[in-house]
Amino acid sequence: MKNLQMKNLAVTVFILIFSGIFSVGYSQRKTDQPLTKGGTKLQYNYPIGKIFKYLTDSKVVEDMDVNGQSMQVNVATSLACEVKAVTKQAENLKLEIKIDSLKQNVESPQGSAGGSVNDLKGKIFNMVISPAGKAVDLTEASKIVYTIEGGGAENLSQLFLTYFPVLPKDEVNPGDTWTTNDTIDTKSAGNSTWMPVQSDYKYEGIESIDGIDCAKISATLSGTRKMSTQSQGMDIKTSGPFTGTQTLYFAVKEGYLVKESATSKITGKIEIPDQNMIFPVVMTITSTQQIVK
Repeated sequence: MKNLQMKNLAVTVFILIFSGIFSVGYSQRKTDQPLTKGGTKLQYNYPIGKIFKYLTDSKVVEDMDVNGQSMQVNVATSLACEVKAVTKQAENLKLEIKIDSLKQNVESPQGSAGGSVNDLKGKIFNMVISPAGKAVDLTEASKIVYTIEGGGAENLSQLFLTYFPVLPKDEVNPGDTWTTNDTIDTKSAGNSTWMPVQSDYKYEGIESIDGIDCAKISATLSGTRKMSTQSQGMDIKTSGPFTGTQTLYFAVKEGYLVKESATSKITGKIEIPDQNMIFPVVMTITSTQQIVK
């Protein structure tokens, strides 16, 4: 494969990862068994009108072996935004989201690519979440379209579908554990992701973060990821099993996300049917989302 094609492939795989990067840590969850009653109830309750600034940083190390040639691609991305509660809608919460910046940088043997997605700076949309954090309405986000180098058009609903970690529906006590299973299934004009996830959680108790009493929840994640996209006239499919870990800190009294970190590793393959090519790939993904001042 020519160097230019290799570069385009690397950027395309990055887009696949970026489009679903938050899904591993923020999958919409369905609890398989009830928890013990009489503990701490966690739910989102952002104060109306107050602005919370968040920064999400992610790093991807992608190792590929193409016809015996080793290739590593390093991807760094950041998303900065503001979250403000607008009003209550019955039991749900309507939030205003303002995009401060979205940046990505790709380092490969062919050089560097990326930068800021300038079209998104200052974009504002409303979304609705349940008290547990599940996205209820992303209609406005779906109307904001942008393009990342090397790929097709995307919209913000892909980034915010699982932006807020979904909390356990029952009260929790320190030491409680629970298992959830769900499937992330997203489609857009340029790509699609299908990912069944099993998450094994544990409520660790209360921990102070910058003077805020936070509920700490840890998790181990496992599942399978299948992604497909089209770029430069080629169909590209990426698939394989993954494992990971997650740690969440949630302000108990105030009702908002303070910090979340996740690490996952995908060991799989990339298929390009038009080129009659299949080669192995290992992707290590780390991400952190937290409040900033």
